[in-house]
Amino acid sequence: MKPDNYERNHALAAEYVVGTLQGAARRRFERWMMVSARVRRQVWYWERRLQPFNESLPEEVAPRAVWNSIEQRLFPATAPVAARWWQTLTAWRWSTGIAVLGVFALLLWTPSPPVVTHYVGVVQSQQAEPLWLVNASGDQRLSVKAMPPVQPADDGRDYQLWLLTESGAPISLALLPTGGARLQMNLSDQQVRQLLQSRSLAISLEPAGGSPTGQPTGPVVYQTRLVQL
Repeated sequence: MKPDNYERNHALAAEYVVGTLQGAARRRFERWMMVSARVRRQVWYWERRLQPFNESLPEEVAPRAVWNSIEQRLFPATAPVAARWWQTLTAWRWSTGIAVLGVFALLLWTPSPPVVTHYVGVVQSQQAEPLWLVNASGDQRLSVKAMPPVQPADDGRDYQLWLLTESGAPISLALLPTGGARLQMNLSDQQVRQLLQSRSLAISLEPAGGSPTGQPTGPVVYQTRLVQL
């Protein structure tokens, strides 16, 4: 992880609690949380803020197949009596040698995966309620998670997400979801370049279907800045 940064930690803690921080990034954050009291406090903060949403969800009964799978893993059937060890020693040596050679070959011929830079941001209300969680990456992916408090705008209008560039007009990215929905999209090469430069986003209220001019026409109601993971 990079040096301690309150804004980035706050965004990561929100992503962690909601569950949108996944994979290697989630494991790195968990290790960081073990050694940083400040990060743990930020995670506890988001857990308290989001707990009412968890309690509002209806209970779901797990399917029988799930319980069967758990029982099979906890209490596997008794395996048949194995052959005498000296009868299987030679075959074991051959199979182990082949497996080791296969692992070495895989390591030698499999290229290392490219390192992808991730950015996160939390759009908050004036009361510090989380409204949207934004997750962008250098491989042109963008996802936006709308929290339950976000309701459709009045008068049939839409929330529109804009990328604020450093040297030009805002770039329209998408119409934002509401009410717990999630948006996933791919960015163009130009959008990725501008995103890496400014990392600044704004949300405006627009007519249904989005701005008719390609530029913000309604009031800008929220802004956020992405921080690097």
